[in-house]
Amino acid sequence: MSKFTTQELDLASDPTILLIKYRMMEKVWDFLEEMQGEIRKELEPFTGKLPKELNLIHGKISKGENYKRLPYMMLDFPAFFTKDNMLAFRTMFYWGNFISSTFHLQGNYATDYGLDLIKKFRKSDRIYFCVNNSPWEYDYKANNYVLLKEISADEIKEHLQSTDFIKLSIKFPVEEMPERKQDLVSFMIDGLKVIRTN
Repeated sequence: MSKFTTQELDLASDPTILLIKYRMMEKVWDFLEEMQGEIRKELEPFTGKLPKELNLIHGKISKGENYKRLPYMMLDFPAFFTKDNMLAFRTMFYWGNFISSTFHLQGNYATDYGLDLIKKFRKSDRIYFCVNNSPWEYDYKANNYVLLKEISADEIKEHLQSTDFIKLSIKFPVEEMPERKQDLVSFMIDGLKVIRTN
């Protein structure tokens, strides 16, 4: 049997930390609901100008307790998912790490819009490009995300030849979350201008 540490016993004896966590996750849910409302307003000028299958009315908030052993919460909006094709704007709160928003294009959407989206954000100091072979990793370690402006055109081409997805992402520290909502929404608007179908 593993021995308990003093730190573990002290934490287990004090309900405060879990009560604060519970309250924090409620507020993150509210933050994502508010963001969903703001996104919905921003989408109005795009009506009829984006791929028709994109859901522009309702987003989905989901949460879990164990992404690499830490709690998370995410909003997918706007988004469209099938087994082979995906176009989603995902905002994620990851406990102890970051608040982020990510364009995830897969299958036909990566082919149709990926290079234009990369071109749009190529010179940004804040946008990251996913270099992983899996689209389901979210941390910002060097084997998953690199700054888009620091990756070569040849490396991008190689990645696109070996995978069927593109992920571009922006992140901020958790402590900046309250004042970064507009930055996240603005990232979405700038990207959707590229994805407009007419």
